Amino acid sequence: MDILEIILIGIGLAMDAFAVSICKGLSMKKINFNKVIKIGLYFGFFQFLMPLIRLFSRKYFCGNC
Repeated sequence: MDILEIILIGIGLAMDAFAVSICKGLSMKKINFNKVIKIGLYFGFFQFLMPLIRLFSRKYFCGNC
């Protein structure tokens, strides 16, 4: 992975997280601090996990690509 791929993946994940967070925020009737922290942790975990899945699946399916 070169630096351009890392930057593009980061931008794509950030746009995805931003869109989902806007929709989730608009759908909440009452803002609760505990819910906000929980949602943020879920976002962070899955945004961390997605590039790792890509990395391991590329090594598994592609081999020496």
